[in-house]
Amino acid sequence: MIPVSPASHYASGGVRTDLNGHSSVAGLYAVGETACTGAHGANRLASNSLLEGLVFGARIAEDIAANQLPQEQPVAQDSYDFLLSPSIRGELQRAMSKGAGVVRSEASLKETLKTLERLKGAATIYASVDAWETTNLYLLATAIARSALERCESRGSHYRQDYPESANAWLKRITQKLASDGTWSSTIMEVNSDLTIVK
Repeated sequence: MIPVSPASHYASGGVRTDLNGHSSVAGLYAVGETACTGAHGANRLASNSLLEGLVFGARIAEDIAANQLPQEQPVAQDSYDFLLSPSIRGELQRAMSKGAGVVRSEASLKETLKTLERLKGAATIYASVDAWETTNLYLLATAIARSALERCESRGSHYRQDYPESANAWLKRITQKLASDGTWSSTIMEVNSDLTIVK
């Protein structure tokens, strides 16, 4: 027998950007699955990710060429206070598949967040590529689980077993922010009928 299970093949959402790929960090751009432009709404149609990459990639290239920074500008050195051991990666992936995967509920998402909180204790001082990848996966998993728990409806590719219908009251965008002290905060923004964000 060959085991078969659902798996993620596309990420809707990501780093919040404008239509020229600017993130909230000066000089840092995001495009494609990494970016959250809102171009796809709550779920993308097949093959549109290629067009998104081409269109927004070209826009970013033009913007970078028009706004080049001086080459002699110093770059801050990376520092880190939080790095997780690669040994937790498998448990992290299993927790997300089980509780925040295709079918989610309040109970499963709370259980996932509880597991993530426990895994946060598996710190390491060894800054390997695997440790950085595991830490990034952990942070992304936390943002996904927090947003999915907060959105009490089903919309696009987000399905909540306990809220199987879409609700017009939730025509909103949820943004997660991680502060430098390690605390998370959520921002909920209204979306106009033309799908632009109300500021």
